[in-house]
Amino acid sequence: MKCTIRHITRRARGGVSIRDVEVESETIRAGRGNDCELHLPDPRVLLHHAEFSIRNREMYASPAPGADMQLNDTLAQVTRVSPGDKLRLGPFEIVLEENRDGEHVVLTAELIQPLGDELENLLSRSKVNVGRVGLSMRSWAWIGALVAAVAMFVVPWIASLYFNPSPLLMVLNTRDQRVAAAPTTWWSTGGISSAHKFFGQSCSSCHATPFVPVQDETCVVCHSGIQHHTDPAVFTKASFEGQACQSCHKEHQGNSTVARSDQKFCVDCHADIKDYSGDTRLRNVTDFGNDHPDFRPTVLVDAALQITERSKTMSGPELPREDASLKFPHDKHLRSEVKHPERGNISLECIDCHEVDAGGAYMLPLSFDRHCHQCHSLKFDVYIPDREMIHGTPETMFKQIRDVYDAVALRGGYEEPESPALVRRRPGTPLTPEEKAVVLDWSREKAEQTIKGRFGRGLCEGCHQVFDTPLSGGSTGGGWSVEPVSPTHRWFPAAFFSHRSHGDVECGTCHNARASTEAQDVIMPNAAMCQSCHGGESAKSRVPSTCVTCHSFHREGLPLMGPKRPQIFGSAKPIEPQSVVR
Repeated sequence: MKCTIRHITRRARGGVSIRDVEVESETIRAGRGNDCELHLPDPRVLLHHAEFSIRNREMYASPAPGADMQLNDTLAQVTRVSPGDKLRLGPFEIVLEENRDGEHVVLTAELIQPLGDELENLLSRSKVNVGRVGLSMRSWAWIGALVAAVAMFVVPWIASLYFNPSPLLMVLNTRDQRVAAAPTTWWSTGGISSAHKFFGQSCSSCHATPFVPVQDETCVVCHSGIQHHTDPAVFTKASFEGQACQSCHKEHQGNSTVARSDQKFCVDCHADIKDYSGDTRLRNVTDFGNDHPDFRPTVLVDAALQITERSKTMSGPELPREDASLKFPHDKHLRSEVKHPERGNISLECIDCHEVDAGGAYMLPLSFDRHCHQCHSLKFDVYIPDREMIHGTPETMFKQIRDVYDAVALRGGYEEPESPALVRRRPGTPLTPEEKAVVLDWSREKAEQTIKGRFGRGLCEGCHQVFDTPLSGGSTGGGWSVEPVSPTHRWFPAAFFSHRSHGDVECGTCHNARASTEAQDVIMPNAAMCQSCHGGESAKSRVPSTCVTCHSFHREGLPLMGPKRPQIFGSAKPIEPQSVVR
């Protein structure tokens, strides 16, 4: 969005100064930090105090954690701002003067409570002098320090010897939603993350030994399945040998995640990853917005042997090709008119077949019965309209067709003119042993013709790769079989993607399926497509994205990260881990 920020300054003698600043950004940050688009230079304003954004052509304001914001003299959190509304950010008054459908907004900022000389005036009028009470300034400082030490350390420690919170006291107080306090809570170093709040008031759950940092043995009581970031035998630096869990996962930082998400943590190694292992297939990367290699999907190149390959990029001279043993032209199914056997001409869209899973991340596997059968019938004989081939293994289909024709021959009533009279007889007419042998000979011949003909092998070849198989004595096969189908469900197994969070984007924006003529086409976007919306960590006009936006640090299938021996502050002597109170 485009924003005109109008700074209004009123002079002491009645004059008014107006300075306009033009800004174009996804969000407008307000604060006294130099990187804020709406710069509010006053010590009573936080570095990042609030943020303005456009949603559905309406402006919304949200304060930073710990920041106060008033909307029309009422405290507010995330709120919609209409033209004429007055926002108070510290001593500043912000007014939304104009909103042109979210495309261009005009904000005015005015300092209405300037810093005065109250402190200097108070000090000049003060007659207080601690020297007049008989003790020097240094003496009073020592007395204050001793009183603070007794109040903050000695008293809680003595009280904790006699005060042991019972289960009843750990019940949430319905009035203020806080756990009944113990004296040791006076020593809290900060708020607990949301993931640990359910036991956050029980310090001993993590701090098994007083004045000893949280040990890895305590962490793995709950987090026992944490795996390495990479194979430590290949990348020795990534083994994190000697590093404790809390080296990366910092608690007491308030209601936020304890996992590191900053970009620097990853690029410290990945900026020159080839220097650590010269034969690695990984490529150097420093920033998704301007220094990220193109995507290399993992494709199946041999469905029979389940051999995969990840060497070609989505923008290289030779694009990756998948061998899933399937024939499916997307372009023929995404035309404006597709013939439906019952509904006439219809128009298909991607969502008619591709459904997002319950988690909103990936697409559910496709199946013939749910997605193909309504258009592609497996009926194999016009004179037996109520029977269809089973969509399964060829052996199952061969047996089914032979059984069907055996039943038809023994029952009678088959209306094909070229069939023997005994097969076309009135249904239920009994047969002599000689007649029974005749109709069964016909059924075997008819079944083999169907299996090898247009409505047997021919139907399967429309979507599958079929190959000949030798027939031996006593074989129940049909002389052909079908290559197993193994479509890829995750092209990028080392990354994750949420389709639900991209639900407002048309499928064709990223997947050019209408131009795909073969099932071997890998219809995935390249990195440039994602970079059109996503930038690096410090992106201003695109969605800021760090490495962990798409990549998980601890990877499945790798060895577990074992706990380290606990250490006391300033000592290399290990101590035995204590039992964890849960």
